[in-house]
Amino acid sequence: MESAKTLSVSRRSSEEMKRDVSAPEGTSPAALMAMGATSPQLSLSSSPTASVTPTARSRIREERKDPLSALAREYGGSKRNALLKWCQKKTEGYQNIDITNFSSSWNDGLAFCALLHTYLPAHIPYQELNSQDKRRNFTLAFQAAESVGIKSTLDINEMVRTERPDWQNVMLYVTAIYKYFET
Repeated sequence: MESAKTLSVSRRSSEEMKRDVSAPEGTSPAALMAMGATSPQLSLSSSPTASVTPTARSRIREERKDPLSALAREYGGSKRNALLKWCQKKTEGYQNIDITNFSSSWNDGLAFCALLHTYLPAHIPYQELNSQDKRRNFTLAFQAAESVGIKSTLDINEMVRTERPDWQNVMLYVTAIYKYFET
């Protein structure tokens, strides 16, 4: 019988709960807890998801499948632009870094190094890097990422050779970095 009460309470809207559970202004938290323990209308459940609404629960599942959706909600706009803003925020203050896209902004390896340096400073001597030494920059960045299990989806030779890397491949790799460190 008690479990039926708990189930019915967890399916009620927060507005219904507010109407049913009201206390005079100035009531202490301890008094509210005591009211909850004695009230048949309010169940104090130890389940971590008891207070999560079905909508929030589906959003959590969606974010596990697609972490960029949460980022898009946080920064607004598309997932691509939200990831770009995240990169800009993470690399703010790094010398020679101006991330404006997922192609030419990443062509010398410094953006990868700066982004990974924020998480793995011992792996990347950022102050010693030079934008002209692309191969070293990409090698350091990819090795640092691989040291924590992020597999490189980019080819160093191709990245060194081109001034405008394929933006989708770069975004895919940056997404892997985001997922590893932020989710």
